Amino acid sequence: TDEEFAEKLLFEEHVAVVPGSAFGSAGAGYVRCAYCSAFDQLEEALVRMERFLKKYSSGSNT
Repeated sequence: TDEEFAEKLLFEEHVAVVPGSAFGSAGAGYVRCAYCSAFDQLEEALVRMERFLKKYSSGSNT
């Protein structure tokens, strides 16, 4: 779920996003990001998100 995704991303990569379901049922399956940090912090967050997505899109669920 979007909630599980957000929680795993936070604990594994230290990147916080908000589950879309927090904004109603239409948001379920999505996450919301805020871009109110320095550019270098945003770049690092994207690197971490990419690493996280690659880890779980390769079929490994550990």
